[in-house]
Parts: sequence; C-alpha cells; structure tokens
Amino acid sequence: MAACPADTPPAMALDGVPAAFVAGRSYEVGLASTGVGSAVSGWTLGVFDRLGRGWSADLPSLGFRQSFSVGLTGAPYTVSGGYVETLGTGTCTRTLTVSLPVERRVLGVVGCRRGAVEPRTLTLACDGRRLRLRSLTWRGWHEDVAVGHGAGGVRVRLSRPRECTELDGFIYTRARVAGRTYAVDCPIS
Repeated sequence: MAACPADTPPAMALDGVPAAFVAGRSYEVGLASTGVGSAVSGWTLGVFDRLGRGWSADLPSLGFRQSFSVGLTGAPYTVSGGYVETLGTGTCTRTLTVSLPVERRVLGVVGCRRGAVEPRTLTLACDGRRLRLRSLTWRGWHEDVAVGHGAGGVRVRLSRPRECTELDGFIYTRARVAGRTYAVDCPIS
C-alpha cells in the first residue's frame, strides 16, 4: 500500500506524548482524530532509542492505547504511530513520528515508602533496624552516583539507579554509609 501524500493533512494525531520523557515514568499513548479525513482498522505503535533498539506493537483498533516507559540511556527516543487512511477512492498508509529527549530523574526512597529528589532525610534498612540520616545536602543527584553529607558528619553514597514501577521512576538501589552497604528496595504499595 502506498504512503499517504505529504500534502494531505493526517486523519489522526499521536495523543499522550509529552514534550520530553522522564526516564522510568509510565506513559500511555494513543491516536486521536484530527477531524480531517478518516482512518480505518488498527494501528502500529513503535518506540525506539537513538540506536534503533525498542519495540513495536500492532494494536487492534484505532481507540486502543498502549503504556510504556523509557530508560535512562538511549535518548532521544522516537515514537511512531502508523495506520491506514481512506483517501478519495482508495487507501494509503500514514506514519506519524516524533523524537523526544529524556529527562534523567532519579529518586531517593524516603521513609521506606515514597520517592523524592535530593531528600533532606533518608531512611535505610527498612526491613530491620532503621538508619535515619538527616540534614542531607547532595552532589551529583540524577547521576549514576550521588553523594550526600548530613548531620553528625555523616556521608552517604547512593548508586545503581534501577526502574521502580511502584514509584513511576528510577531509584538509587545501593547506599554506602560508614563502610557499610545497604540495599534499597523498590517500595511495595
């Protein structure tokens, strides 16, 4: 099937695509009618990083929406939606494409339950004897390693950002304080 002529306006538009992605946050994308022309059957959604790594899904109807998230690396990401339009006496294929940057955002788990950027207080060892660190100031937040200094001369090193779907983002999963390493788990809601 031939591609739709570039000089004809599309019948659909990508819906739910932000101006920039936040790594680890969940997005739900679909197609929305533009009020011009008409589209038929299902559509195909594709999400790929700058190296071409990603996925595509054939969706059963034009009203179907798909959720996804993007990682910390690979920006920019390209989101595409392909569908069939009726045009005059025939049909043609239309592909809508947008390329988006990724905002790198990593959270610290606070109070063993919620995520925060550069938290002033941090609780470690949530499954046992809790270690509370207070009056923290940070260097390198959102990087692979963040270092905080707090009350009593404490120094904490956070590392290993991993996706945490419960907090809709990435969290630091390792903390090192006074020579001891703590695992930081994604909170279970």
